[in-house]
Amino acid sequence: MSDIIAVIRNEQGIGMSSIDGELIVVLLAMEGIVIDQQPVMMRSGIAIFGNLPLGSYTVLARHASLSPTESRQDLVLQNNVMLGVKFVYAESERRLLRIELQEERLDA
Repeated sequence: MSDIIAVIRNEQGIGMSSIDGELIVVLLAMEGIVIDQQPVMMRSGIAIFGNLPLGSYTVLARHASLSPTESRQDLVLQNNVMLGVKFVYAESERRLLRIELQEERLDA
């Protein structure tokens, strides 16, 4: 089993959890079907999807005030890894700048 952690950050690396009081929602999809969703944590801008089986997933960050309103990253989850997906936004413009991936082995 493995984990996917989605992180929402501004260009200075500070957590972005909400816009105009509405939390950013992260969705997890497999084969085009949403299998889980959760708002990011208020203080950290993080959503954690734990104990996932191997496979191909899509992680989506969604908020009506962001541009684009839905950003997505496809990834393949291997056994015993934690995959981090960081969505980085220009906070004042509410525009996606980039998506970064990080992989850590859980059995190391």
